Amino acid sequence: MLMFKKALAPVNGEEAVFQPASFNNNNSNSSLQNYWSLEASEGGHNFSCSISINPTEQSQSKPVVPKDMDNKIIIHIHGLHHTGTGFLRKTLLDELNHEFAPSAACMQDSLLPYQHLYTNRTELWLNHHKGEEEGQHLQNVYPPFVQRVNFFTEFRGGMESTAKISYLADLCLSKHDTVKKKEQIGNILLQQWAKYWNYSYSTQFLLQKTPTLDVHFLESTKILPTLHVIIVRHPMTSNSFQLPFMAYPWANAYHHVFELLNEGKTEWYAVLTYEALLEYRDVVVEELMEVIKSGMKRFGLQSRRRLELHKKNGVKKRAKFWSGLPPNSYLIPKSKSVELWRKCLERAPCRQLLTRLTKDVLPLFGYVSVNENDVSLVKRINDGNVKSYAPLTIDPSPVTVTKEYGRLLFSSEGDALKLLRRSNGKSVEDDNELMLKILESLKNVKL
Repeated sequence: MLMFKKALAPVNGEEAVFQPASFNNNNSNSSLQNYWSLEASEGGHNFSCSISINPTEQSQSKPVVPKDMDNKIIIHIHGLHHTGTGFLRKTLLDELNHEFAPSAACMQDSLLPYQHLYTNRTELWLNHHKGEEEGQHLQNVYPPFVQRVNFFTEFRGGMESTAKISYLADLCLSKHDTVKKKEQIGNILLQQWAKYWNYSYSTQFLLQKTPTLDVHFLESTKILPTLHVIIVRHPMTSNSFQLPFMAYPWANAYHHVFELLNEGKTEWYAVLTYEALLEYRDVVVEELMEVIKSGMKRFGLQSRRRLELHKKNGVKKRAKFWSGLPPNSYLIPKSKSVELWRKCLERAPCRQLLTRLTKDVLPLFGYVSVNENDVSLVKRINDGNVKSYAPLTIDPSPVTVTKEYGRLLFSSEGDALKLLRRSNGKSVEDDNELMLKILESLKNVKL
């Protein structure tokens, strides 16, 4: 049961009074007291989060890594809802298992720790199965997304605070938190997650996917070497929060993440677009593998097999892989997203915001508009040519990226990526320059 402070409306101009209230966390740890708590200020415009560790856990002298997790690497997959985090997880899982034969595991079985308690499989499934097998549902250390939304809705946070929902766990850490406390938080989280990874001694990569942007929180509390892979999708085609004003929380959420990356607060990371992953999968996967190789070398981590992409698994095989899917259907916005997009254009402030984003920000990610009748991914791959696209428009339409942006946007392993691209006969803008341009443009997006 979760305890948090509930803000009551001010009476006769006096300050809000805070009283305890409770939410049912509704996860596999719901019988435990949550470590996290949320608070809202008067009017709900400011939110804060904190994590409390009990004295017994605080007395531990150092983090305790499970014995069979030595030499393992955690890969966190971040993004907003409906931006392709699940597809990215599946892509990484397949590629890592192919290259390391096999050496990667996902949180694929939320039922695993509870099977011995039930003879009835239906009851087991109803009580413990978690959608998408996401790490957020399998812990009680930081607030899962649904509780953030519930809290935000309860206190009517307002548009200015909407973006915080996606990175609220970052706010659970205070500048006054000691290194020891962060280690204890990370240790508790790792212990909770460990039982859900279906891994063996030979497994080297542990994948955790949650559609949030809690990069700083998971980086600051890491116990094992950690890679953060962050995916971005055009705000109106995905519309993660189902809002006409989606462009605003999208811009503010990614500005928060990219600013921390630029400040050097994340040691190992890669940023890509969903559209590039769909359209230029081979190139994006090759660069992701290079980021993994480079990071492992930089941190002195031993791989159990040489990590080299097999050239035979190239474009023709990828085209065959995709041929069973409707041509490029995943680039076409869903009807609900189109409806909200049109509502945005009907409102002057929203239209103005989207116009600024379309003109000054989104082209830096490589975004262009496409004709819905022209989006045949398999045909373009087989023909070996990429059509020229129309400039990005504010009107509802499928969106993709140009060939120049069919790659990782930027990464902590920028030097290694430069060498890889040069060996492939490519020359692209320096990662740092692109990140700074995007940061500057996002900073100027206001309601």
